[in-house]
Amino acid sequence: MVNAQSELMLKAQALMKQKDELEAEIRLQQDDLQSQKVGMNDQLVDSNGFPRSDIDLVVVRTARSNIIRLKNDMKALMQQIEEALHAEQELAGAASVESSSAGSATVTDEAAAERSLPPFARVNAVAPDSPAREAGLVQGDRIVVFGTVNANTSNTLPTLSAHVQSRENKPIVVKVQRGESTELVSLILVPKQGWGGRGLLGCHIVPA
Repeated sequence: MVNAQSELMLKAQALMKQKDELEAEIRLQQDDLQSQKVGMNDQLVDSNGFPRSDIDLVVVRTARSNIIRLKNDMKALMQQIEEALHAEQELAGAASVESSSAGSATVTDEAAAERSLPPFARVNAVAPDSPAREAGLVQGDRIVVFGTVNANTSNTLPTLSAHVQSRENKPIVVKVQRGESTELVSLILVPKQGWGGRGLLGCHIVPA
């Protein structure tokens, strides 16, 4: 079981590397758009309906197409990472609890259950260059799932803190509600030391 757990963690780490590479590619394409001073939704024709002469249309269209493709790839990759981490955490739980019914739940069932959960915490601040910032957490995010912690967990914030300590240098799936939306945004957070500030996360989390 330990070997299987290690293999799953290695798989998750390999997927995380792919995620970093995808994010770097997306940033390059976004830089191409910024060089033309346009975004994903700016008009490419002038007021008379002719192609704009102030931008390189080939660069813009290519960058937009690549960004859409890469973001679709990222969505599929995030699902693979979540599944690998979910399986690894289930094995970790099975190692400490000989019989558990949690393993019978499918990823689909769990996703449906997560959507019905209320937020249990809120991100009050995020430090620059921190693991939290790197993961994409922003101030105001409402945390619904933090690894194995959710609103049904006893003593949520102390349990979250203990979970972070146990997952140093290991990826954690964090799911948040952002802004007015109740849709879940999935993020991958890796707690670590040595990022230039205090703690493993670099963010302040308060009760929801």
